[in-house]
Amino acid sequence: MDERMKRVERIAYGKAVKLHVFMPSSRRVWTVVGRKHEYWVHPPHFCTCKDYYFRARAVEGSEEKEKVSCYHLKAVAMAEGSGMVDGVYFHDDEYYGFIRALIKMIYGGVTNS
Repeated sequence: MDERMKRVERIAYGKAVKLHVFMPSSRRVWTVVGRKHEYWVHPPHFCTCKDYYFRARAVEGSEEKEKVSCYHLKAVAMAEGSGMVDGVYFHDDEYYGFIRALIKMIYGGVTNS
């Protein structure tokens, strides 16, 4: 098994894939906790990590764009398939604060890296 797949398994089985559910609306936000940052993912087509960004930019405008992935997105698929997703529940009143904090964390990760 290559190092990339080992990393995917470590994330998936290490409860690093989080599904944040806001009730009663049932809004869902996926995140993956990484070594340095938490990444916002929208499976199966988007991740806020640099790997995804540069791969997506490399194939922009081609049919290959649908196949672009990163190990965070692969870990979400694996965790979901094996029932290892860590569900975190909030009230709808907490949604906007959560999103603001997530964006701030992502922005800080980008500007401080």
